[in-house]
Amino acid sequence: MTTGPHRQEQDRLHSYATIFKALSDETRLRIYLLLGTSELCVCQIQVALGMPQTKISRHLTVLRYAGLVTARRNGLWMYYSRTEPEYPPLRALLNNLTGLLESDPDLMASVVSDHRYAALPQEEIARMAKQR
Repeated sequence: MTTGPHRQEQDRLHSYATIFKALSDETRLRIYLLLGTSELCVCQIQVALGMPQTKISRHLTVLRYAGLVTARRNGLWMYYSRTEPEYPPLRALLNNLTGLLESDPDLMASVVSDHRYAALPQEEIARMAKQR
């Protein structure tokens, strides 16, 4: 059994690897970038990316496990938002990477498949999501 400083180093290495694995998938990266500084409902993400709710939920689970997003329930709705790692070097790496990605307008324009979601009320988005 590993204890002490060596165990902490392994835990940190595992944290980095988990985050890199989570963001290595195009859909998860799109979700992460879509969340930006706002909180979104699963149905909003579903409509924005043009994907089934079950697929979005699976990807959100991976992002939650990696500590990249947090979830809260409000009635029937599940809302997701970005969260920051507690470990300062990991937080700095993620903030720098995110800033770099978000500064690319072509990349950010490609994140959303359906731009209609932004201006619609939540009930309309939920209706659109059910039609997919």
